[in-house]
Amino acid sequence: MAFRSFILVLALAVTGGLAGAADSYDYALRDLDGKRYRASDYRGKWLIINFWATWCPPCIREMPELERFYRQNRSRAGVWGVTFEDTDRATILQYVERLGVSYPILGHGQDPLTGYGNVTVLPTTFVIDPEGKFFHRFEGPVGAQDIVDIIE
Repeated sequence: MAFRSFILVLALAVTGGLAGAADSYDYALRDLDGKRYRASDYRGKWLIINFWATWCPPCIREMPELERFYRQNRSRAGVWGVTFEDTDRATILQYVERLGVSYPILGHGQDPLTGYGNVTVLPTTFVIDPEGKFFHRFEGPVGAQDIVDIIE
């Protein structure tokens, strides 16, 4: 797994896919039911990609804020919640249902490296602009208004 991660990061660095690159990067993951989501499907909208884990209290506290942002901004933005752990599906669904999350939860059991940069702190949230380019990175909890302020 570590070698695969190293190769992916090396490939992204060589192709210019790391955070701050001018070119867009088409990040793709599957949800808990296996449905594939691609960043390119959100072109024309902002995309908020949030990395979280069930064992991360700040992550759990911010999820209602992300849900609020998602419900109030669906016409101009999408939100992904990407699990940063290898936990069984039932446990993840229990958290998602208890918190009333309706945005897609992706990445279960997958290596959550992105073309937008490494995730070293949880929660971490990437803001991708409507052209599919990296725009902003939050490390630590983020509120709905924080995201609105960045995209306006």
